[in-house]
Amino acid sequence: MKETVTIEKGTVQETLMLPLYGRYRANQRYPELFKDTTAKRIIDRIDYDIDKADMGKGPQIVYGMRQDIAERTAIGFLSEHPDAIIVNQGCGLDTIFDHIDNGRCRFVNIDFPEVIDFRQRLFDRKEREVDIGIDANDHSWMDGIGYVPGDMVLILSCGVLFYFQPEDVRRLVDSIGKRFPGALLCFDYENAKMLARSNRAVVKTGNRGAWMPFSMEDARKEIMAFSDTVESVTVINEMPEGYEVLPFFYRWFFKRCLRNEFMTFAKVVFKKQVP
Repeated sequence: MKETVTIEKGTVQETLMLPLYGRYRANQRYPELFKDTTAKRIIDRIDYDIDKADMGKGPQIVYGMRQDIAERTAIGFLSEHPDAIIVNQGCGLDTIFDHIDNGRCRFVNIDFPEVIDFRQRLFDRKEREVDIGIDANDHSWMDGIGYVPGDMVLILSCGVLFYFQPEDVRRLVDSIGKRFPGALLCFDYENAKMLARSNRAVVKTGNRGAWMPFSMEDARKEIMAFSDTVESVTVINEMPEGYEVLPFFYRWFFKRCLRNEFMTFAKVVFKKQVP
């Protein structure tokens, strides 16, 4: 039965439609690269004019790439730590756990309570999966993921930290390092100029409630200064394997963005011993 959901203009729920539709279209265009085949099933169960979420081919590839990088990161992490806890911060209507489940790891979905409620009406929760409805800036979510000392933790915050204030990102990084020694945090970010372009694109959809304030110019330097619990910061500067299927313009554009860190991903490794 189709799920009927009322999504008011400018709400958090409306922002969920943008990445959902983007991943769906990315999979349609390049199924050998972007694997989110679940997005269409979810779209068909939501009463929403999905055309409102069409921001064009470029953003569609960005949404596909965002989930692809997160999946690659999680699969690599689980190859070394098969019993790890994977935290999907700002999970929205993500399907990533369907693609990375090794039968042993634990999953944690974190988002606003109304988003988690929305998600639970569309997804069948899996064994070893926990949903936490909370503002990610309320760090009490760290008490609810089932962590015990010695657990390895991967936090995926893709498409999330853009919406945080800079001081909140700094506080989050420091809290993760203190609570989960040896953890890995993966998130995407843009520099100020690219973020301004992204904000203009979102405003064109009419969703002024999705304004994004957080950007970085030199991720390595800035993140290392966030907390003395940070051991290292890696920035993705090269196109991942498989992206040669994209048309020339998009290969050129994303290579340029990654190389110059206009729009890319950071991987933050935390010290195993808290200072």
